[in-house]
Parts: sequence; structure tokens; C-alpha cells
Amino acid sequence: MIKLILNLIPKTLLSLLLCFAFDLQSQDQSDADSFFQRQAPSYPTPDDLIGWIDSRQIINLNGEWSYIVDPMNNGLPESSFFGGFPKNKTQTTGMELIEYNFETAKKIQIPGAWNAADKKLLFYRGPVWLYKKFQYTPKEESLTHLYIEGSNFTTRVFINGLIVGKFEGGYVPFNFEISEHLKEGENILLVQTDNTLNESSVPTQKTDWWPWGGIVGDVYIVETPKQFIQNAYLQLNPDNFTEALFKLKMNHPSSGHNIKLEIPELKFTAKYQTNSLGVIEENIKINPQLWSPESPKLYEVIISSNAETISDVIGFRSIQTQGQKIFLNNREIRFKGIAMHSEPIGIPGPAFSTEHFKQLLATAKDLNVNFIRAAHYPYTRHLAKVADQMGLMLWEEVPVYWNIDWDNPETLKIAKNQISRLVQRDQNRSSVVVWSVANETPLSSSRMKFLQSLLSEIEINDASRLTTAALLSGSEEQFRSLALVLALQGAKSKWVEPKEKAIFSVILDQANISIEDELSFSLSIDDPLGESIDLISYNEYFGWYYVTFFTDQMMISEGTLRRLMFEVMPTIKITSSFDKPIHISEFGAGAKYGNRTNKIWSEEYQAKLYQHQLEMLSNNSQIQGISPWVLKDFRAMLRPLAGIQDFYNRKGLIDENGNKKEAFKVLSDFYANEWNK
Repeated sequence: MIKLILNLIPKTLLSLLLCFAFDLQSQDQSDADSFFQRQAPSYPTPDDLIGWIDSRQIINLNGEWSYIVDPMNNGLPESSFFGGFPKNKTQTTGMELIEYNFETAKKIQIPGAWNAADKKLLFYRGPVWLYKKFQYTPKEESLTHLYIEGSNFTTRVFINGLIVGKFEGGYVPFNFEISEHLKEGENILLVQTDNTLNESSVPTQKTDWWPWGGIVGDVYIVETPKQFIQNAYLQLNPDNFTEALFKLKMNHPSSGHNIKLEIPELKFTAKYQTNSLGVIEENIKINPQLWSPESPKLYEVIISSNAETISDVIGFRSIQTQGQKIFLNNREIRFKGIAMHSEPIGIPGPAFSTEHFKQLLATAKDLNVNFIRAAHYPYTRHLAKVADQMGLMLWEEVPVYWNIDWDNPETLKIAKNQISRLVQRDQNRSSVVVWSVANETPLSSSRMKFLQSLLSEIEINDASRLTTAALLSGSEEQFRSLALVLALQGAKSKWVEPKEKAIFSVILDQANISIEDELSFSLSIDDPLGESIDLISYNEYFGWYYVTFFTDQMMISEGTLRRLMFEVMPTIKITSSFDKPIHISEFGAGAKYGNRTNKIWSEEYQAKLYQHQLEMLSNNSQIQGISPWVLKDFRAMLRPLAGIQDFYNRKGLIDENGNKKEAFKVLSDFYANEWNK
């Protein structure tokens, strides 16, 4: 009888029972391993991105979600006997052993970062589970999709205990078709987000901004016809302002779909049919009022098929370079900019909403800017939509930052996915004038190949905007030259103490330079990537970081070198061997709001640095744009200095609560008066 009962017990369950009944060491090692770790299941990757999302049939899942922290990744299906969160095991009799309970777990608002919502998790980097119940009635004639605007950095999605898929890489939107996962009535959406970074992730494991974790953008259930418009592109021909390129793609390659394009205010209506690939590509004749910062004109655009209608508001403008100049709508323009991070004013965590970006951009406009560098990663789509309305040009960027794992094909795959999804989402935003593929990346042949691949990905999706990367430049020989310029200035300056004057004299004698000589410093931006990009962008920190490079080598105090740097900065020349405009994508200095000591970290020092920087940049004719670092103080784990930084990067012109520092007025006045073009 006992033998018969044992034969009825599944082998896998029997194995688990035996693990309890006998010492594990007496079992086959594979049995013990299967108890603690199961084989990982297959996770599908997301579908092609659905565009024009704001005109789709959606159910908004934003709002209150439950969350459980899972530092050991115990809840995954491939984890141990104690896990299996997607099954959502619940109490029925009160006698079931359950290691988790989403119904009684802590709550969080989505969109939102869990390390902003829970102070105990501020420094936590690892998996967190997010849980949401929703009511749904499946429709046989439709497809149903899950759309997530952004989630950091590895995301696994489950519905009703079933695997939906996995997305690697943060910040950008993704969607899955989930029709087969849904049921009538109550459905359970479970999302595991993991903000862990490593040497092969994008961004890499060390960043100078906060690794906000969780779902950082809108979450929608989206209903479409079974044959639907995947995305559509409508942008002005930069060489002919009465012509625009219209491209459309269906979700499946099939011909004969009837498509109508309308721009009512322009009295434009045209009908087309998709080709065998489910694609339309046509040049259309229109005569729009052009979008510009002074007049951010937008037009309603309506696209209809036999099964659906989508719409958007789109501006028409041209952005080009000719030689060392930038032209908007054939009019020469300078980028009067500021850089920023996606963190709202006065609220901890990431910015994600229309309201967040309206406040940030309104504050930026107080600087008299016409340009925003949205560093160092994609923000939610609401940034570009607000910028469209407010007349601010945008630089958008992917987090290829510092030293990425250049030779890893999986790393490249993540980065290409990020740039393509960013471009496909914002390809119709008139405000977006620059796509950037990297920030401060060291030279190497593998890095060149990696970034060229990203530039090619942009070209596939959109060739109507400028491309760039924020570069580093300057050789050892060039900075040795700067040290000599500082030494000569120090030897000539009456305020320098005799001991330091003597050191400067020795340095000059060793270089065979006389105190009567005249020296100047010129830095050439010669990164070979400059051949492939439209805008030569350069991050420089004269008066802030560079001084620290010299103080130990020259045995001169940092205070003396900082003062000398201010004296020589107006004469510094920044050039490029490429006949293209230069954009200074970063400069700045840290300052704690309210610190009025006239020393480093003070508002006065930051303001002085801006004054000298702006004088220097005004004397460089190839420089046609600047975006100082940065609009607002932002969270950064690399910045622990107590009493000053307190894990904030303090280079903002306002602090985290919106208080304006002295340098805010310096830059505002410069744009209004000196660079009023």
C-alpha cells in the first residue's frame, strides 16, 4: 500500500520531500541544487514600440501599487522553494505557509521611484516587486498591450502568474502584447524592477546621478485593432519648407491598408495605401508656419485607417549646420542653454509628469535660455511635449556614459535599443533638435565602433536632426602648456607670495621661458568622432576640476592656482580641426545655497567662475552654443561631502528646493545682453 502511494507522488515532489526526510548530503547534488535554484525560464523581449501613445485607447494603471523589497531575488520563478511571487499565493484557510503578502505590503505611487518613496531604501540597489490589480474585459476583436514609459534598470513582467517578458536597460518606453494573459474580471500585474548596475549595463555601474529604481513613467493598458498603425513620422524637409516627409508603419507587413492623413489647419488631406511591407513613405506638400522659440506653432495631425484614428500636435521646423554655424529655419542661431537632470523642484525622486517639467522649464526660461540639454539619459515623453509648447529646443541623450563595456555585444544591444526607442518616441517633437549618443567616453577603437553603430541607428529612424556626443579632449602636452601659462601669470602677478613666485620662476627656467615672454593656451577638440557628428560638443571645467590636476605637481596652493586660472581664462582659445560649430556642453562649479564665504563651494565663487567662463567663451568664435552644468542641484552617490554636498551634486544654479544662487543672475544677464542673438 505504501509503495502504491509513493508511485502516485510526482517524482519532483518526492525529491523535495526526501530532502526534508534525509540529510541533504546523502542525496544526489543535482536534487539539492534544484531545491535551492531552478532553471531560469525564457523571458520574451518587448515588441516594437507603439507610437502616438497619447491618442490610443488606454486604461491608466498609474496610482497606488504595493511593493516588496527582495534583495535576494527570492521571488523569481527560477529562485528557491521559498519564492515564486508571480503565483501570488494567498491565504484561504489561514493554514497556508506564505512568505510574502502583496495585499498587506507597503504602498507606493506609480510613476515613482521606491528609493525616493521609502527613505530606508535611498541607497538600496537591487530587486523590488511592484503589484497592481485591475479589472478588465477582454475583447476578441482587439489586441491588448502593456505599455511602460520607463523602468529602471532590469524589468520582468508577469500577469496572472504568467511570464510576459523582460526588458534590459532603463528610461525608455517598451510594450508587450498581453491579450493571451488576460482574463475577465480581476487581473494581477506584477513587475520586478532591479536598479542594480554592472560593468556591462547601460549606464555602467558608476554614475554621477542617482540610480532611481522602479517604474519611473506612465503604465497603460493599450487597446488596438489587430491590424494597427505601429508608428508614424512627419517632419519638414530641411531643404524645402513647403515639403514634409511622411512615413507610416503597420504592426504587420501587409499591403492595401487605406490610410488618410489630415492637417486641418493647413487644409491638407491625402489618402495612401500601405505597400507589401505595411509601410508608407511619401513627400507631402504643405506650407506651415515654422516652429521656433519665439513662435512655437503646433498643428493637429490626424491619421486614420479603416480600424482606428490616432492624432498628435506637431511643429514644423528645420535644424542644420553650415560650416561653424547653426541654423534654425535657415536663420543663424546660438544655443543659449542650460543642462539639467530629470529631478523635479522640491520633490525627491525622478521627474516624470507634465507638471514636473513645466516647473523645471519655466525656471529655465527665467535664465533667458532657448535650449535644454536633457542629460544623461532619456526622460519621459512629457519633457519634449512641454518643450514643444514652451518653445525650448532640446538635446536628448542615452546613458552611454564614461567607460562602457565597449566590446560586449549585449551592451551594444541595450544601447541601440535605448537610442532607437528614444528616437521612435520623440521623432515628431519639434523641440528635439539634437540626438546625443554619449557623454565623456575615453578614446579607443572599440568605443569608436560602438558609437558609430549608435549613430547609424539614429540615421535609420531620423535624419532630420543634429547628432552629437559630449566629448573630452586635450592631450597631456596641451595641459602641460596650460601649466606653463599659469606659471608665467603667477611670476608676473604682484599679489603672489614670494615663495610661490620662486617656484613659478624655477618652472619657467626649466622650460626656458622668460618672464618677459607672452604665452597663451589653446585647446583643440580633436576626438575622431567629430568626423561623424554634426555638433562638436565639449565638457570643460576650467576654474573647477582642472586646478586640482596642477596643485600637487607644481607645489602651489589650490587657492593661488584658482585665482590665476580666473586671470588667464579670458585668453584661452577652444578650437576644433572640424569645420563645425562647437557647443560647450558642460562647465560649472559647485556652490551650497546660502554659503556666502567667498571661498570654494560659495555662491560668490560659483558666480565668479561663471563670469570668467562666459568672458572666455564669448572670445571664441567657433563656439555657437553652451549648456552650463547644471540647472538644479541633483542627487548623486559620488558626492558625500557632509554639510555641503550631502549626496547632492551642488553645481546647480538653483538648489533642490528652487532657491536661486548668485550665478543664476550672471547667466541670465549674459543671455539677455551679451549673447542676445
